[in-house]
Amino acid sequence: MAQWIVDNVPTWNIIRISGIAAYLLLFAGVFLGIAQGMPAAKGKPKAAMYQWHTRTTWLAFGLGIVHALTLYIDHYSPFTWSELLIPFSASVHPVGSGLGTLSFYALLIVLLSSDLRNKLGRKWWFIFHMLSYPAFIGLLVHGMVTGTDSGNVLMRLMYVFTGLSILGITVLRGLLRERKGPQITIGSNRSQSQPAMERAWGEAYGLAGAGRPERLK
Repeated sequence: MAQWIVDNVPTWNIIRISGIAAYLLLFAGVFLGIAQGMPAAKGKPKAAMYQWHTRTTWLAFGLGIVHALTLYIDHYSPFTWSELLIPFSASVHPVGSGLGTLSFYALLIVLLSSDLRNKLGRKWWFIFHMLSYPAFIGLLVHGMVTGTDSGNVLMRLMYVFTGLSILGITVLRGLLRERKGPQITIGSNRSQSQPAMERAWGEAYGLAGAGRPERLK
């Protein structure tokens, strides 16, 4: 049965489809995660964006597993377990493949740390959460370098559009937070115990993860 699957399943098509779909879902998850933290995002729209960014991020992770497993059973150019699990050890496109492996690990850390947010504390959760950026960038480069169809004009436009979209919404969120100005509080404030730089970055660039929102405005 296993040999029949290897010989008859169109593994290369599955590899490409699962890889592209995982990248687009991660793009959607990161984009929605940044968008739901905008000052204007409140109420039901904020809650809906949070739910969908969580779902798309987990779906991206799941398709990443499908992508890797199909690479292992591919009958044309199979990868070994060591090539899949050890970054930059692949015989084909070692740099691009290595970035894909590192991005997968980074995404796994983001998802797990979000589930363990209450145990880790805000500081460590925030540090792990920021891995969403290099995970997305790593997958973007991975797709452009290793994809057999990356020379296609539509594929190039997709990578350019998604990359610029994440950059643009990140800058926009930072500008809107800065324009809104610091919040003025009277009396004790628990957030004052956090380092000022960490708090500023957290407010400006908090990303999509899989944890629970603290409070929806």
